[in-house]
Amino acid sequence: MINIILLILASFMASCGYTSRSLIDQNVQSVYVPIFDNDTFRRDLEYDLTKAIKEEILFRTQLKIVDEKHADTILTGTLRDVQENVLIENPDAVTVESRVNVFVQFSWLDQRTGRILIDKQNVAASAEFIATRNEDVRTGETEAFVNAARKIINLMERKW
Repeated sequence: MINIILLILASFMASCGYTSRSLIDQNVQSVYVPIFDNDTFRRDLEYDLTKAIKEEILFRTQLKIVDEKHADTILTGTLRDVQENVLIENPDAVTVESRVNVFVQFSWLDQRTGRILIDKQNVAASAEFIATRNEDVRTGETEAFVNAARKIINLMERKW
């Protein structure tokens, strides 16, 4: 009886189009991700952004991150802006909660064919941090970079 239920459940999931595979084109096996450019006046943030993107690629896709010479594709981009907005201040005008907004522009090139897969796509992402939890702007930036990386991977996936 349990086998029949499992068989019905498996066929139901297959008929719904469910998949646990990455939705990135299976023809693309590798990507080169150089350090993103940084148009802001905040130094070294491009390293944190690039790290978040690489980690998200490894976590959510089948792509291998390789050097430029061996890559099927190249993912490049620029950190355009980072903004901090105070959300809550206490009566002494000390920041309690704040939001970091990051703005990234990226392109994805298939270097085997020269075809641009994504051209200058803009991504905005944000994250809040709470000073009373010993969080600071770096906490917010790191989380915002992870959120931006997730959005970039979502845009790299095939359209259904």
